Amino acid sequence: MASSSEPSPARFSKLAEELIGDFRGIETSEPRRQFKRPTKPAADIIEAIVNKYHLGHEASPEQAIRDRWPELVTPTLAAYSHVVEITKSGWLMVMVSNAVAKQELSNNRRMFLAKIKAVPGCAHIKGLNLRAG
Repeated sequence: MASSSEPSPARFSKLAEELIGDFRGIETSEPRRQFKRPTKPAADIIEAIVNKYHLGHEASPEQAIRDRWPELVTPTLAAYSHVVEITKSGWLMVMVSNAVAKQELSNNRRMFLAKIKAVPGCAHIKGLNLRAG
């Protein structure tokens, strides 16, 4: 049994392992392009997923905006649009199904943006990105 102070044995490159295997007459059972990554504890992976998708008790900024969308914009505009996501660069992506609603959102974007930034957790939003759809 190896102690924890001993260094781990060096790994050969994939090419070196194949050459050694060919020399010894051993076929490789692993796919040529397979890359082995170190195993991570399940707790770390689950914690990362919970944080990424906001699965805890706290609502994500996108969900907070979706819940309050009719009061942030008018109920009529909310009927023709919905919040998709907040991009990594801080833009709020909104899908709009009506050209008139898109124009109205575009014309009043500064007023709507001020209301959106007042929502808790949404102060970092830089602007609205309106998409037809």
